[in-house]
Amino acid sequence: MPRFDSVLFDLDGTLTNPRVAITASMAHALAEVGADVPPIEELVWCIGPPLRQNFGRLLGPDRAHLVEPAAQAYLRRYAIEGVRETTEFPGIEAMLHRIRHAGPRVFLATTKFVDHAEEVLIAFSLRDHFEGVFGARHDGSMGDKRELLRHIIENTGIDPARSVMIGDREHDILGGKTNGIFTIGVTYGFGSREELEHAGADAICDSLEEILELIL
Repeated sequence: MPRFDSVLFDLDGTLTNPRVAITASMAHALAEVGADVPPIEELVWCIGPPLRQNFGRLLGPDRAHLVEPAAQAYLRRYAIEGVRETTEFPGIEAMLHRIRHAGPRVFLATTKFVDHAEEVLIAFSLRDHFEGVFGARHDGSMGDKRELLRHIIENTGIDPARSVMIGDREHDILGGKTNGIFTIGVTYGFGSREELEHAGADAICDSLEEILELIL
């Protein structure tokens, strides 16, 4: 018997590597609204947090009026280039296959816009492994992982006490803990071990094999 009845995965940094797609789109959007564009490697921290939150931090309170135009510029570019610039972490499909056939319900819980998440899963032939895909909406709602996981619980009937949230950033951990879900942080993504520990992850895994050992 698997340890958990339901398994929830983050997408960016947990199943796929969107480093180029996200950082290039962030840089493009900043340029579009006339803001200074930092070196691309300094935008890696933007992988994980909600889009408008990222622009709010980058632009600052004096340019808050540019957050929405920047978000729209990002979305336009990502819609064209995002999937092509994303890669899959090795072994993901095999891991999902093992989990799905072991019996747990499997869901995607991402702060990426849900239509973009669907496109990525389909592009990598991963969509069939998920019972449901949940993500942020273009109106800005469901961008907070705490809100998103609460929505998933209410709409799927999963038992938080028998569920696990797996992700690479503090938002995944804090979202899970707020909703009474066991949390696993992964170190192969974009969050550090220190970030995951500080957020209070129940367990931290360095590989897909370690994830499987914990949940099956």
